[in-house]
Amino acid sequence: FSCVFLCSKQWYQRRVRADLQEKQKRTNSKLNTETKVKEVKKIANAKLKSCAEILQEREEEHQRSISKLNDRITKLKLRCQNKDEIIHSLTNSDRTNSPEST
Repeated sequence: FSCVFLCSKQWYQRRVRADLQEKQKRTNSKLNTETKVKEVKKIANAKLKSCAEILQEREEEHQRSISKLNDRITKLKLRCQNKDEIIHSLTNSDRTNSPEST
């Protein structure tokens, strides 16, 4: 009887130890997975931040380009308007200086 009890006690202790070791392995595995996930998240966030900064810079460049183009358009319109005024002025002066008007 004592041998059976001792054998079952030893079996039970081994089983408990094996269960504890298995639980420890799962815990370690879970911690490793969580650590890897955190690392991946950090890398992903850094890349997203970098992409956002690049997009912001490009947006600012586009705004500067648009502003420059608008300035050029305004200058060209003024130049055309000045030319039109000169032409109109010359046309009117030609009319007043023409022999028909005298």
